[in-house]
Amino acid sequence: MRHLIYIIIGIAAPLLFASCGPQAEAEELVEQFMEQNMREGLKPSSVHFTDIDSTHAMTDSIVINLRQLAKQAKRYRTDLKYAPDEPFHKLMVTRVRYELDDQECSDTYYLDMALTRIVAFKEN
Repeated sequence: MRHLIYIIIGIAAPLLFASCGPQAEAEELVEQFMEQNMREGLKPSSVHFTDIDSTHAMTDSIVINLRQLAKQAKRYRTDLKYAPDEPFHKLMVTRVRYELDDQECSDTYYLDMALTRIVAFKEN
């Protein structure tokens, strides 16, 4: 019986620690960005994320275009701060769904591979 408990703990412990990995880092970074950059008075609720994934489909020109479009975003301030302009060969991507004033919204976020900076985003 004791061996069974140790086996269960041995299997469960790594799974619990895995949940504090890259997905949690990405979600925290996006939530901070949203909190700091949403227009005054807007507070998202019921926030849900897709699993992070990598993408090679982004180019520097697409990042520049997304940043320009973000200046016209209805839910975000126009003076957004992003990661420094550097060439990005591969980015991480996640989509976030949330509610604002009982309206369902979603955005797609592009993060650097280290999950330390938002490179670009788009309102969906």
